[in-house]
Amino acid sequence: MLKIISKLRISNTTFLRNFASFIEDGVTESHSSISSTSNGIRIMNNTSEETSLTERVKAPKKIELSEVSKYLRPGALSSMYINHSDTLQQLLKLGVKFYEIEKDPNAFKFILTLKFEEIMGHILFLKDIGIEPDTIGKIITKNPFLLREELNDLEVRINYLQYKKFTNEMVVRIIGNNAYWLTHSTQEIDERLGFFQHNFGLRGNQVRALATKCPKLITYSLDVVKEHIFMLKEEMGLTPVEIRKVILDKPKLLMCNRDKILKTFEYFHNIMKIPLERIIKEPYILTFRQSRLMERHLFLVKLDMAQYDPKKPNYVGLSTLVSGTDAYFSTEVAKSSVHLYNIFLKSL
Repeated sequence: MLKIISKLRISNTTFLRNFASFIEDGVTESHSSISSTSNGIRIMNNTSEETSLTERVKAPKKIELSEVSKYLRPGALSSMYINHSDTLQQLLKLGVKFYEIEKDPNAFKFILTLKFEEIMGHILFLKDIGIEPDTIGKIITKNPFLLREELNDLEVRINYLQYKKFTNEMVVRIIGNNAYWLTHSTQEIDERLGFFQHNFGLRGNQVRALATKCPKLITYSLDVVKEHIFMLKEEMGLTPVEIRKVILDKPKLLMCNRDKILKTFEYFHNIMKIPLERIIKEPYILTFRQSRLMERHLFLVKLDMAQYDPKKPNYVGLSTLVSGTDAYFSTEVAKSSVHLYNIFLKSL
């Protein structure tokens, strides 16, 4: 019996390089098989009559990036290729974070197929409309598929915004804060802007303000937005005018977890007896956790400081109550100490 006594040692660098080549090129099936003889090992052709199915040895088939990425640390895949790819090196200079792109194997596979001269036009296009280089890197990191859009289509989408009286500053903010905006067609964007204008009774300048303040909302799931509209109208009892004010003040509210918003609202309105008009004036307080609100409110109750009426002495603002660190709240708002606040929290 043949005994293998040597040990194979391969460095991490060599392994990754070889593995990358294996992933990229694949390995064809072997046309040879191995059999043992009394003298050692003999290589035979598969067409030989001596070859049996049990003796055939086949090389592994090509592995998909999606399978490999499960077992490698973040950034490992890009490190395999970056020294051999001018495209990746140039994108790295823009601040593209490949370890983020690797989370989507299809996106990373797409990046590997690119030639820098083919995407230079996209980068210059973003630069020409006023996007800073580091922001270009962030956009590509979040949405590398932007690089496969036709430049003519991108120009049309920017022209549409300009036609709708969005200023250059507005356009830069929109594209810089929503990497997916430019992958939506002009028709899609027009329909979505129309949706918000119709459902909230917005004027043209209000539509522009909404899109600029929270561009991600415009391309967000409209089904989720409709659920939030129902919540504001039917479950909170807001009028159309009040809903419009809330959305213009805090548009991100339409993207927050609906159940969490409702829990916080109910605690403010039903437990703390805060009037609806007060909540409407400061809608961002609804984005804070109900558990934090409850803990801080009960601590003030214990100290006999839960006074939220602005017309009375020792008034505690609602935004002051929910924002800031526990240290700030316990010392500056509750006029107590972090130690006593922590003891109180343990008693709940």
